[in-house]
Amino acid sequence: MKRLFIIVFLFCLGVASCHYEKPEFYEEGDYIQFYYSNLINKDTIDRKTAPLNYPYVNSNRLRDTAWFRLQAVGRPAQKDRLVRFEPYINKADSNYITAVPGVNYVAFDDPEIQRHMIIPADSVYMNIPVVILYDAETKGSVALNFQLVPTDDFELGELTLRKGRYSYSNY
Repeated sequence: MKRLFIIVFLFCLGVASCHYEKPEFYEEGDYIQFYYSNLINKDTIDRKTAPLNYPYVNSNRLRDTAWFRLQAVGRPAQKDRLVRFEPYINKADSNYITAVPGVNYVAFDDPEIQRHMIIPADSVYMNIPVVILYDAETKGSVALNFQLVPTDDFELGELTLRKGRYSYSNY
C-alpha cells in the first residue's frame, strides 16, 4: 500500500508540475521575407525563392501569374501592411535575357500589382503575384530577379530570404 501511495503521489506531483506555455511572438520588430519552405539552393548563401506554381507563356497564352509566398516576422498587425519588390540584375544570369518591366512582366509599381502587395491585417503569410508576359520580340530564356524593399511597415528579414527569382522560356 505504501508503494502505491508513493507511485500515486509521484504521478500527481509530475502532473501538477507540468504546464503548457504558449509560444511568444518575436518582439524585436516587424520583418518581411520569403517563406522558407519554398527555397531552392538551400546550401548556398544567396538563396532565391521559387514560385508556388509553374506558370508559362507562349503565343497562345500571353500572360500568367507566378505566386510567391511571403512571411512577416513579428506580431500580426491590426492594419494592412505594404510590401514592395524591385527588380535587380543578377550577373550570374549571363545565359538568360533580363526581364524588362512592361514587356516581360507587369511592373511592380503598376496599380494592377500594387493592390496585391499587401499583407492583410492579422496575417503573417501572403501570396504575392508576379505577372509574366509573352513578348513576340523576345526569343529565349528570360530571368526575372527581384528583391524585397523596406517599407514603413516592414524592415527586411533574413539576408538569405530577401530575393525572388523566376525564369521562363519565351518562344
